[in-house]
Amino acid sequence: MYVHFIDTSVFTNIINVPGRNQQHDAVMKELKDLLSQKDKNALILPFATIIETGNHIAHCGDGNQRRKAAEKFAECIEKTIHSKAPWQYYGNQLTPEDLEQICRQFPNFAMRGEGFGDLSVIRAYQKYKEETPAIHKIRIWSVDTHLKDIYEETVEPIHLRNRG
Repeated sequence: MYVHFIDTSVFTNIINVPGRNQQHDAVMKELKDLLSQKDKNALILPFATIIETGNHIAHCGDGNQRRKAAEKFAECIEKTIHSKAPWQYYGNQLTPEDLEQICRQFPNFAMRGEGFGDLSVIRAYQKYKEETPAIHKIRIWSVDTHLKDIYEETVEPIHLRNRG
């Protein structure tokens, strides 16, 4: 199974958020390709992606565009809740230890212009990888250069993993 964690940069293109949708056509093509092989791919929607996307929508300058994007967003989230979306929600709460780890990394990330939400998605990706033995490949699906292709790996089968 190839697991694709949906980053905010991808979800804003799926929702077609004005000002955040410059790669809408390319993202929708890739989504269609992934869904055509649904038995080989799993799409995961992390909590941080939902929060960040909602914030981007709320900051759209044009009220009509904001309403349209907000309605599509709400519809997508409701479908996600009721398992009718092509992705699954992954909202395991961050533990105090997770937040502590993120806080230690945040100053360096912030200096590169990377946000707390990015670190939250990265941490969710890491936890999912550790907790889910049936995956073969995993990545953060992003159009942001600081995440794209960096968080993509083949995972060793569970019996070979070092659990030390």
